[in-house]
Amino acid sequence: MFDDFSSDLRQEIAQSAARLMFEEGISDYARAKRKAVKLMGIMHDAPLPTNAEIDLALREYHTLYADEQDAAHLRDLRQAALHTMQLLQKFNPHLTGTVMEGTAGPYADTDIHVFAESAKELEIYLLNQNVPYRLDEQQFRMSDRPSKQKNDLVRKRVPVLLVETRVGTQRISVFETDDIRTAPRKHGEKAGIHRMTLAQLSALMAAPNAA
Repeated sequence: MFDDFSSDLRQEIAQSAARLMFEEGISDYARAKRKAVKLMGIMHDAPLPTNAEIDLALREYHTLYADEQDAAHLRDLRQAALHTMQLLQKFNPHLTGTVMEGTAGPYADTDIHVFAESAKELEIYLLNQNVPYRLDEQQFRMSDRPSKQKNDLVRKRVPVLLVETRVGTQRISVFETDDIRTAPRKHGEKAGIHRMTLAQLSALMAAPNAA
């Protein structure tokens, strides 16, 4: 009985977090979970869903509630990502996150991963291209680097360049060149996150009835 209650509550939290991520553009899973729990008025320790469970709930939410305006916005986000990735072609850009997956809401950021010898190399390149940006950083769980802690994975802080476009913010995470072999991992998933190459995004956008 308790297990059923815990499972149902975890699913409700996942659905609430997914709605917040879609409607408010929250990209941080932990923040979405915390806000969902608070809005649901849960006072005790809650059985939090994994990021993978939230992704599933987000796909279900998008299927049920996304409209033609959302579809048009998704295409605009992907078109802007394509333009940026073409500009950054020398840095082996990959699209990821909700824009790649097709579940981006009206306030979603666009996540692009690039691979360079250093973040400074990319900064200089953007300055030479007259592209303004702001600096941030993000912590990733790397999928195949064992930690000293059993069943844990090494966390890596990665520089992030924020570029503003007419359709929203693009978050360009700058990984080391060799990190192309090591896809970051979401909590609750054994495999690394999915990434889409420039060629794959170009083919997607060229397809009939592309989102």
